[in-house]
Amino acid sequence: MDVFRVVVDCGGVNAAADHLGISQPSVSAHLRALERQLGSTLFLRSRGRHNVITPTGQALYKYACEALLKSAEFKNSIKSFDSLASQSIKMAAQRTLGNFLLPRALGPFLRDNSSVNLHVLSETQLATLDLFLAGAVDTALIYGTPEAKEFGGSIIGTELLRIVASPNHPLAKRKMVALEELEHFEFVSTLTDSQSYSMVSSALKSSGLKKYRLVLRMQDPVAVINAVIHGIGLACTVSCVQQQAVDEGRLVVINTDPSPPPVPVKLLVRPEAPCREFVEALIPYLVEALRN
Repeated sequence: MDVFRVVVDCGGVNAAADHLGISQPSVSAHLRALERQLGSTLFLRSRGRHNVITPTGQALYKYACEALLKSAEFKNSIKSFDSLASQSIKMAAQRTLGNFLLPRALGPFLRDNSSVNLHVLSETQLATLDLFLAGAVDTALIYGTPEAKEFGGSIIGTELLRIVASPNHPLAKRKMVALEELEHFEFVSTLTDSQSYSMVSSALKSSGLKKYRLVLRMQDPVAVINAVIHGIGLACTVSCVQQQAVDEGRLVVINTDPSPPPVPVKLLVRPEAPCREFVEALIPYLVEALRN
């Protein structure tokens, strides 16, 4: 809503992007997400003309201004109670990392650092980067995709990309499969406009699988895995999403030649973060979780 309000106040997406210090595609993504949630358009878009706000957009703008004002007032009212600010870590994590990697690292970390308070937001990669750039969080955990290079940070490890199938799949009993053979089989993937799809597609293409048949696209990687468990084709995902189902025998890893390259995992830390020493103390635990 804050991004939407700035778009209205600045008179357009490009001006809002400059004002917020984020990319134009990022601003547009926020607007599309709002429109999907509302089931209605916020602007009437046409080439060569300024976008015209719709009645839905006008109503949302009024609500956004009131809601954001109340939010700011609330934040100011609780500042005096935040006596542990220097020992609090505000983190944003790409959703898959936040759901699967972080819990493995945070258990032992918090046992060894009981005085630290953690606040973790699990978002899309785009939203995670926006929160970090806006200064809303002290640190961010993301996949080191080509699009993320400009944001700096440190690579703390890698995660495997693996192709999986149900135990009843024709390839499940094969010890090794030439990667190019997979173009004849059906795949399930995340949505084609998602960062996850872009990451997997790029990795498969760089390994030699130029094309493959997508029969189902789903928003959540866990939903993708569940579809494969129920016999709907193959899927290529990061290993943490599929590991439990593999251990339980509900999925089989398809070993390919060549195999997809691993995905770097990157940690971004704000230089001025008051909790920087605690974030640095967390890094070894994240590294160990990636190894496992």
